[in-house]
Amino acid sequence: MLPPVTHPRWAALLQDRFEYKFSNASASMLLFQLKCDLKKDPSPAALAKAIDQLHAFTTKYERMLRTDLTVLFS
Repeated sequence: MLPPVTHPRWAALLQDRFEYKFSNASASMLLFQLKCDLKKDPSPAALAKAIDQLHAFTTKYERMLRTDLTVLFS
């Protein structure tokens, strides 16, 4: 089961406090884009929106990203 958006690893991943490269190209591109967006606007609201977007993507493709998510949240 995917951790909730309140899990601290989501913010750490997006703010480069935890470095990880997804094995899936689409997930990697989304993460890169969200990080770029946060560099332009590092506000708490922008971070919350980025976490929501990344969480929604990983929820939708959880089966495909299972290995990555296991590494990220174990």
